[in-house]
Amino acid sequence: MDVSKYSQAVIDTIKEAHKIAIKNENLEVTELHIMYCILKNSDNEVIRAITNMGIVVKSLTDDIKNAISKLKSPKGVTNLYVSRAYQKVLIVSQEIARSMYDSLVSQKHIFLAILKEDYTQGAQIAQRHNLNYEILEKEFDKINSENIARGITDETLKELSKYGRNLTKEAIDGKLDPIIGRDEETKGVIRILSRRIKNNPVLIGEAGVGKTAIVEGLVQRIVKQDVPDILKDKIVFALDMTSLIAGAKYRGDFEDRLKKLLEIIKDSNGKIIMFIDELHNIIGAGNTSGTMDTSNILKPMLARGEILVVGATTLDEYKKYIEKDGALERRFQKILVEEPTQEDTISILRGIKSKYERHHKVQITDLAIIDAVKLSQRYLSSRKLPDIAIDIIDEASSLVRMYTDERPLELEDLNRKILQLETEKVLLKREVDEVSKHRLAELEKTIEKEKNILLEKEDAYIKEKQRQEEISNLQTDLELISLQIEDAKEKHSFDKLGDLMKLKEETDNNLNKVKSITPYYPLRIQVTQKEVKEIVAKLAGMPEKNLETDELALISNLKENLKYEFIGSENMIDRIVDAYIRSRGDLVEKNRPIGAYLLAGSSGVGKSYIAKLLANYIYDGEKSLVALDMSEFTDKSSITKLIGAPPGYIGFETGGAFTETIRTRPYSVILFDNIDMAQLEVAAIISQIIKNGKISDSKGRNIDFKNTVIICTVNIDSDKNKYLDLLKTKLQFSFLSSFDEIFFIEKFDKKSIKKVAKLSLQKLSQELSTNQINLVWDEEVEDELITYFDYENMGAIAISNAIEQYILTPISMKNLQGKLKKFSTVRLVLDEENNIILQD
Repeated sequence: MDVSKYSQAVIDTIKEAHKIAIKNENLEVTELHIMYCILKNSDNEVIRAITNMGIVVKSLTDDIKNAISKLKSPKGVTNLYVSRAYQKVLIVSQEIARSMYDSLVSQKHIFLAILKEDYTQGAQIAQRHNLNYEILEKEFDKINSENIARGITDETLKELSKYGRNLTKEAIDGKLDPIIGRDEETKGVIRILSRRIKNNPVLIGEAGVGKTAIVEGLVQRIVKQDVPDILKDKIVFALDMTSLIAGAKYRGDFEDRLKKLLEIIKDSNGKIIMFIDELHNIIGAGNTSGTMDTSNILKPMLARGEILVVGATTLDEYKKYIEKDGALERRFQKILVEEPTQEDTISILRGIKSKYERHHKVQITDLAIIDAVKLSQRYLSSRKLPDIAIDIIDEASSLVRMYTDERPLELEDLNRKILQLETEKVLLKREVDEVSKHRLAELEKTIEKEKNILLEKEDAYIKEKQRQEEISNLQTDLELISLQIEDAKEKHSFDKLGDLMKLKEETDNNLNKVKSITPYYPLRIQVTQKEVKEIVAKLAGMPEKNLETDELALISNLKENLKYEFIGSENMIDRIVDAYIRSRGDLVEKNRPIGAYLLAGSSGVGKSYIAKLLANYIYDGEKSLVALDMSEFTDKSSITKLIGAPPGYIGFETGGAFTETIRTRPYSVILFDNIDMAQLEVAAIISQIIKNGKISDSKGRNIDFKNTVIICTVNIDSDKNKYLDLLKTKLQFSFLSSFDEIFFIEKFDKKSIKKVAKLSLQKLSQELSTNQINLVWDEEVEDELITYFDYENMGAIAISNAIEQYILTPISMKNLQGKLKKFSTVRLVLDEENNIILQD
């Protein structure tokens, strides 16, 4: 066999045929193996031709597969031979290729050669499906004539496929997702494409709103002939710029490729529409020293109307790149694509969910779809619909599929139990007493019983997986048959339509029959709200408990916990929790942070501590606390720490440290400590964050603060009646008015500082308990502790210092000396001079 005479597809087919013959233990490779390898692929020129003729490819493939399974090799035969029919087919295929003036033997020539040798088993099976050499040859001639009439040949399409995708072919094959809605935008594209001049639309919208989907929707309408006559039978080709550039080693290689590609599109006389996603990438693409970039090569052809181009890009990229080039901008007509509403997105997801169900072999509940849309808008507002909602459903489905593919935990537990019993059996065999012998007999019965249970459950598990696989396959068959029915309706092939309708009815009945079978084993195949919440929590970088916990329990526990740990200012806690309740209620959309509060008071009263508590109880612990000391933001240049350096300055690429933190952790408590020390322009930025719930960083990205709680603190040594006057001298009125609430935290009195002392001792006791040390004390120790430092001026810091100096230090020394044993009790008592001492 001279491989130089055969295409790479034929060489690969022959290799695959040999592998299948070996796998099936066949004596020789026959024409059946070659036919099967050609037909089992998802797409090629033979499958397209047979499908156009109304023949069900799957049915033909199954018959050939059954024939191969009967070609068993006699025992003892180890060598693989080739049949006479196989050899004759290779010779005849070369003759057919020459008669068609083709330089290489392709798959269609091989298939025609098999049918021409009508004595072969493969040709006879094909005849039972109304397929023979003459009919198939006419179909190939028809396809070739149609392509030539349109200025498009198979060679043309092959050349194009090197540098992109044939979206029209993908639509015919049912590989594109159905498009729900977007009628206005699609009509806009059709209207512009139908113009005589300046007929190149560009779709402009945020990433993820569905610009590419609109083009795919247009392609599907072209395939269904649901477009004006001027657009019927068009081929939409999606250019892949990376494929065009890849491998262009020498100067001029890229230009040669691009010009060749554009000449093909030009020679099609408008039959090929080129789609360029990320249109801004054509600016500078392929540009090296002394060469032209893509846009400069495209502009003359666009100006003369020699090619049709549909572009898609974001608004920012359009302004940055396309608008700067006035000549290029004039060639395109803008169509703005807005983000769909939640209701529209739910409809879109319902329309495409069957695709994801078949791919992942799961069932997606409607509540999961609704939650994916609503939770994505609430917790992932920086991403756009419908893209983010589709991503959530896709990942949640993948999660469920992963669980389904794993061996069930019940079977693993049974297996471990049997292994444990088998180990016990081995040990008992060594014993000779009667009790052990009796125990061994009972154990053997138990092992036998457990093995039977395991086998029964494993058999049920395998059967259920096979049932689900069959359901998935039948659903795929139904979709393919539906596509063929649509095609037959458009071509008015009524004989073919009748056969397909009958086949669809049979497949539908088989599907319902399999679905009606009671499940053999309880597999987890449903995508529910639980999986959606799990994925949203991961993508949002927030604790899953915030989504899973009962809302009422969370709120009531929040108030109780905060009031237990924060002594005093119960009204402040109530107001902060009330704001959190409103945000969780989701009744009114609020374009502000959950809450923004200014806390005033002297040092040590707990202004910063309340921020730590909120981070612990609302979000995911202290890692959700973003604390900034505003004494480090006293000059104008410190703005760069917040939003990043301007373009052209060092540090622009990395962005602002603060905005980057919030962008990656949008669920945070933000603490601006000593806000009165911040420079005026820094304070203005914080005020903007509070008022608008967002801010643009130095790169122009919108950073969302709607899921944050903002706490600003000011140190003021005053009483409750005069603190507002002092605040007005430290902060501008416009800044003060931006806060939701301003609270003054009073100094501790003796009763409240004693509560602080008790709480601090309890926390110390909890920490010591992790080291197996039990700490106990009497109430008189609490009374004495508050006298060690000036709590009236120092606040809670006085208690912290006293505990460290008079309690923790002696305990640590005792531990270093080896006098403190694990599981021991340390008692705090007062000596005769009322000093706190340790007592064993």
